This record gives sequence, structure tokens and C-alpha cells, in this order.
Amino acid sequence: MDIPHNKKYKYTYDMKVETLPEGRTYYTPNGDYPSITTILGKTANNPWLQAWKDRVGEEEAARISKEATDRGTLVHEYAEKYFNGEDIFSDLAQESSDVIQMSKDLIKIAEAGVEEIWGQEQILWSKRYWYAGRCDMVGIWNGKPSIIDFKTSKKTKYIKQIKDYFIQCCGYAVAHNEMFGTGIKNIVILITVDGKEPQCFETSAVPFLPELKLRINEYDKMFPPF
Repeated sequence: MDIPHNKKYKYTYDMKVETLPEGRTYYTPNGDYPSITTILGKTANNPWLQAWKDRVGEEEAARISKEATDRGTLVHEYAEKYFNGEDIFSDLAQESSDVIQMSKDLIKIAEAGVEEIWGQEQILWSKRYWYAGRCDMVGIWNGKPSIIDFKTSKKTKYIKQIKDYFIQCCGYAVAHNEMFGTGIKNIVILITVDGKEPQCFETSAVPFLPELKLRINEYDKMFPPF
């Protein structure tokens, strides 16, 4: 499927990024900003995560997390290349069966809704709220200007489990609207699941703005910007 690319905006794709004690930091033209994922990670209330680490052990938890991160990176890269018009399938065929399945499922579910691509893996930042991040895709999803985010998962997700995904994408929408004068409100989370059907969650970014602001304030108290 040939999805048209419309380069409506001058996006930034390369920037100095470092991992500092307070987290991942982007050196934007307007200042040094923490990543939105760092902000959400540092302010998350996830008692289940520590319970899981205690149960399996720190070493095993680190191994599982790295394996999931490496797989997620691969799947994202194949999807990005595919939607940039590259022939990925000869290389993809050399990967493990889970990477093949999850990459194909992600591409398939994205093709079902993406009508136009404005950019992929572009860096967005907010001068107003002091954060930055790299967005998977911005474009038209079923007629609506949208932030489109790709996720990989070992298990099927329930909506209550992915609140931070919505807050993250709200952050991208806020930054995009601030930088380019757009009015993006629609966010789409596409989750490709190991051995199961992919998932699509679509909603408005607006209800998540108060929580985004709250989490930014919590992070700023932990790591004052000045």
C-alpha cells in the first residue's frame, strides 16, 4: 500500500541527546529539555513493577527488559523503513519469528487507518512546558490529523494499563501544535502483541492535558530546571 507523504512541516530529525542523572535530555534550540518518556517514567506510580522485580530478581528483570526493548526497537525500525517506501521483507525474513510477526502486524494495522504521513521519528519540543520527545508518526488517520504511536507488548493491553501512553501522545500533540500552529487533538496508539492480534486505541488528547501538566510539575519538583 502506497501511503502518500506530505511534507507540510519542517521537522527536526537529528539533535544532541544525552542520558543524564535526571534522565534523557534533548538539547533543543530553545533549551535543554527532559524527554516526555523520562518525565512519565520518573513520576509513574508503578508498585507492580517493583513487585515484579522482587519476584524474578533484578538480574532477570534487567534481561527481560533489555530483550523487550531490543525487540521493540527492531519492530519500530522495520515499520519506519516500510512507511518510508523501503523494501524491508528480505531483511525481515532473517529475523526471529516474533519480530517478523509483530512487524507485519504493526504495518497491517497502521495501513488500515493511516491516509497521509507528515513525518516519522521527528523530534518535537515545548518551550511552554519544557519537555521534548521523538514521535513515531504524525499524519492523517481516518480523516483526522493525528499523533500515531507504535508500541510492542508481550501481552494484550487493557485501556487502564496504558494511561501513560495517552499522556505521552498528548505531550506530542501539545508540542506539535505549539511548534507548527496545528490543532491536533486525535491520538492513536497501535500495539503489536507477541502471538496475538494487534490493538488500536484512538481517543482525544484533550482529557489528558491536566495529567500531563501535573506530571511535569511533579518532575520539576524532583529535578528543578533552574
